Amino acid sequence: MSVRVSAGRLDRRITLQQKTITRGNLGGHQEVWTDIATVWAEVRELSGREIFNAKAVGSSATRMITLRHRADVHADQRVVFSDGRIARIEWLRRTERHEYLELYCLDLDD
Repeated sequence: MSVRVSAGRLDRRITLQQKTITRGNLGGHQEVWTDIATVWAEVRELSGREIFNAKAVGSSATRMITLRHRADVHADQRVVFSDGRIARIEWLRRTERHEYLELYCLDLDD
């Protein structure tokens, strides 16, 4: 069961990014992160118990981000916060009625 989130709680701007691999001039490749969308979200630190439960299923998530449903969000993407911090999406959960997404993320800047 998902917790319904009112629009007023979506109070943080985040940018979703997708990794793109480009070929370099010398035949190598380079990873480039491309913006997909900038959206409003609710960002919440996971509690100790939630972190423990995440580790039990093999995830090291430290934060949960809730946003309106988008079909173009996948677990191989990352989130950039308005202050420049970056988090990798560990896994995501789509609500039953496709109203919201819950992204469980690991901060990369710590």
